[in-house]
Amino acid sequence: MFARPIRLVLRRIAAGSIAAALLTFLAFRLHFNLSAATSVHFLLMSVIALRWGFLEASIVSILSVACLDYYFTDPIFAFYIRDSHDWIALATFEVAALLVSRLSNQMQRHAHESELHQAHLQKLYALSQHILLLDREGAVEQQLVHIIRSSLQVEGIALWNGYDLHMYKSGTCNFDDDQVRSSFHLETDSDDASTGISRRVLRSGTRPIGALALCGHSLDTTSVNAAASLVSVAIERARSFSTEANAVAARQSEQLRSAILDGMAHAFKSPLTTIRTSSSGLLAMNTLSGTEKKLVSLIDRHASHLSDLANHLLLTAKLDSGDIKVNREEIDLSQLVENSIEASSQELDGHAIEVRVTERPRIVYADRKLLQMALLQILDNAVKYGRPGSPVLIAVEEEGPELIIAIRNEGSFIPPEEREKVFQRFYRCSGSIRTISGTGIGLSVVRRIAEAHQGKVWVDSDIENGTTFSITLPSLAAEE
Repeated sequence: MFARPIRLVLRRIAAGSIAAALLTFLAFRLHFNLSAATSVHFLLMSVIALRWGFLEASIVSILSVACLDYYFTDPIFAFYIRDSHDWIALATFEVAALLVSRLSNQMQRHAHESELHQAHLQKLYALSQHILLLDREGAVEQQLVHIIRSSLQVEGIALWNGYDLHMYKSGTCNFDDDQVRSSFHLETDSDDASTGISRRVLRSGTRPIGALALCGHSLDTTSVNAAASLVSVAIERARSFSTEANAVAARQSEQLRSAILDGMAHAFKSPLTTIRTSSSGLLAMNTLSGTEKKLVSLIDRHASHLSDLANHLLLTAKLDSGDIKVNREEIDLSQLVENSIEASSQELDGHAIEVRVTERPRIVYADRKLLQMALLQILDNAVKYGRPGSPVLIAVEEEGPELIIAIRNEGSFIPPEEREKVFQRFYRCSGSIRTISGTGIGLSVVRRIAEAHQGKVWVDSDIENGTTFSITLPSLAAEE
């Protein structure tokens, strides 16, 4: 039975008792027999049960039985029943009255529960509609707390986002922030009857992503759980939109950078070709004095270096746009390592090179030019970032169907949080950005070259042993 004011119940019982007394008086004056009087009282009990409820009808039915006994059973005007048939009639009347009252009470309860359920569904439907119309440009969580409060008609709400570790609130309730956060960390749901606060863990699948607290609401447990699920979906939806927008922006940025690199490289090629042709011609004429020859040789060497950089930029732009063609051929990694060391002899000056490659041929099916470009880039980094005069180790190892080329230097260290970032375009480690010149392009090119050969590249680093860059490539035997 629903909670009702005691005074209202008493007034209804009094009114029902008066109605039963009046019906008894009228039936007696009209000379009704027990059967007719019982039918009239049963009608009254049915009306009271349908209109007011079980308690009122039950109490009035007892009074009706007393009236029927006193006025309509022998002996009249006495609470005594002589005939057993009268006992059966009055007992049947009382049982029927109680049964009708009980059924009426259940019907009212079900109707009330149905109305509440419909109201909760309407609130949840309104919440889902508003969530779909969230402004993706604004702060989604702050919008959410205002939408939840208005849609669910609660006095207050607190939302803890486990992604950005921030609390968002709306309404007049005084929430304990620590308890809301503890719901997230302990992954526990609760309904506190003393404070009227419901707390729910927000989940994406089985993974907790936040916590929700509601106060001053009339929602049942199922509706609160459904609201928490909608909020979880809204947070994940906002994150997916943000991730998509960032990915689009990053892709557009990469395309712009690639176009700029391509344009710069082509713009540099013509004047560099002219400079190299002129310097080479002057050297070939062999008419320069010693100082002049040194200066022209310096110009020629650095013009050649700039030309290589321009080719590097062009190749990088092609790798980014996917236009690069991998011209595969059988390559002995031992020979490729020796050629790379020889090509880097000037940059490796002052650094001892230790090579660990077995005599057995290590054959890969790859693009010689691209692969050597990747090795030269890693060797250049090993020298630039390693301790001056320290040795550089180059090792070629076989691990299952793959061949691994590892290049290690001493004296450099890359923090764990930056080991993946160093392969991003234009990223440079925080510890070397001001002390060592560079563009931050080379390692991103190395990764693209490795991926173009169905391989991968990664870095391991510690303070004692230095930094090791490793490239894996499918061996020729594995590809066959």
